[in-house]
Amino acid sequence: MSEIGRQLEGFCKDSKNEILLVAPFIKVSALRRLFAQLSSNISVKCVTRWHLEDILAEVSDIEIWSLFAERQGSSLWLRSDLHAKYYRTGDRCLVGSANLTNAALGWSKHPNLELLISSPAMPSFELDLFSECVLVDQDLYEQTFKTVQLLKDACPAMPSAIEILDIPDFAWLPRLRNPKDLYIAYCGNETKLTTVSREAALTDLQLLPIPKGLDRQLFEVCVGTLLLHKPLIEKIDKFLENPQRFGAVTEFMRSLSCSQVEDFDADRSWQTLMRWLRYFLSDRYGLSIPNHSEVFYRVKKR
Repeated sequence: MSEIGRQLEGFCKDSKNEILLVAPFIKVSALRRLFAQLSSNISVKCVTRWHLEDILAEVSDIEIWSLFAERQGSSLWLRSDLHAKYYRTGDRCLVGSANLTNAALGWSKHPNLELLISSPAMPSFELDLFSECVLVDQDLYEQTFKTVQLLKDACPAMPSAIEILDIPDFAWLPRLRNPKDLYIAYCGNETKLTTVSREAALTDLQLLPIPKGLDRQLFEVCVGTLLLHKPLIEKIDKFLENPQRFGAVTEFMRSLSCSQVEDFDADRSWQTLMRWLRYFLSDRYGLSIPNHSEVFYRVKKR
């Protein structure tokens, strides 16, 4: 059973310049064992996913971030719809079923039955892979870590998550105009909302994998964290590093992939998203209105 682990260790040891690791589930102990096989000059790019329910169930560790933060020239990326297991160095790759966990790689007492097979590199897959990824930085890690710790304290037993719709991240924009009403629908009280708000809220909830049974405060923390996991929000977040007027943001949104969505209205979409960002991430974003023109901005950390 440990043959797959030895295969991947040898793959790492043979790396000359860069290695790409792609797996939905990654455990610190397994990743550290692979890193031990890499020369210090090898940069590592890694793509995984951080679903809150996966982390709470301990099938994946967000603490892997520290290994990348310590390694020069390496980077960690998130893609929420990731299912592929793909490992490449140079023009060679391994593809199959094995995640980067001890059970998958045959390093546990009860290993999984997995496979990895050799294949030429797949540039088209990698192009698609990175087209909708979010780059992890210290801020994103801390936000996610804080949310996970709050969930652990509040939910000793892992709550199930709302079943999510199969809609790509690039197409997601919130629809509910009043973000405060989202919790009403989450609690099953959607009949208290207008028909338009009810339909919008239920659609938004089906696109955010939030554990059930949370109080309002923790629910809102989860929504804020999940917003930062969205590639579209990452692009807008970077754009807002310098304060931007309303028209500049709507013009920027027209240049993004969300504009391909049917019935896309940049003005309305930004009005709604701006409300969500101010409500769920109030410590991250600010709004000023000089000369009767809205200016939205990232709050500078002290």
